[in-house]
Amino acid sequence: MLIGVARVDEVETDCFTFYMLRDSAAVADADTALLARLERLESQDAVRRVKAAYMQGLDDRLRGSVADLFWEDAIWEGLPDRPLEGEEPVTAGSRIVGKQAIAESFVAAAASMSFTAHFLTNEDIVVDGRHAVGRWKLLQTCNAGRDRAFWQAGVYIDDFEQRDGVWKFSHLRLALDFRTPFDEGWVANRMWDPA
Repeated sequence: MLIGVARVDEVETDCFTFYMLRDSAAVADADTALLARLERLESQDAVRRVKAAYMQGLDDRLRGSVADLFWEDAIWEGLPDRPLEGEEPVTAGSRIVGKQAIAESFVAAAASMSFTAHFLTNEDIVVDGRHAVGRWKLLQTCNAGRDRAFWQAGVYIDDFEQRDGVWKFSHLRLALDFRTPFDEGWVANRMWDPA
C-alpha cells in the first residue's frame, strides 16, 4: 500500500529509487482480514471433507463408524418430506439424538438398504467462527433389501461445530423430495416406503 513518497534519489543512470511509507495499522488490518478469510476457506474445506466422508462411509458400508463424524450430543433428523406445491407432507420425519443412537441407526439401516450411492450438488457452506451451516442437494440410488432398486432425492441442511480444532456434525437434517421405486418413477409413486 503506497501512502506517500518519502524520497526520490536520482542516480547517474537516470533511475529512481522510491522509498514508500507504509501505514502499519492498515497493513495489520489487511493481514488480519487475510488471515480471517484463510481460516474461513480452510473451515469450509474441512466441512466439505466431513460431508464427503459421511457420504462415502455410508456407500462403503462403514455404517457404525460413520457416526464418529458426529459429536456425542449430535442430532440426525429426517425432516418431513418436501411436498409438491399445494400438497401436505406424506412422511412426518424422525429424530435421532446422540452419537451412539446415530451409530445404531446406521447399522440397522444396512438390513433394509444393501446398496447406496450418494451424489451431492448445489453446495453452499457458510462459516461463522466455530459454527457452519452446509446445504446440499442429494440424489441417491439404493437397494431395498437385495431385490428392489429405488431412487431418492432431497436436500441436506447440516450444522457443524469445530471443537478443539476438529469439525464434526452437530445437527444433520434431510428432507426428501421423493423416494420411488426405480421402475415406477416419482410421478407414479413419489414417497414410496421400502419397508
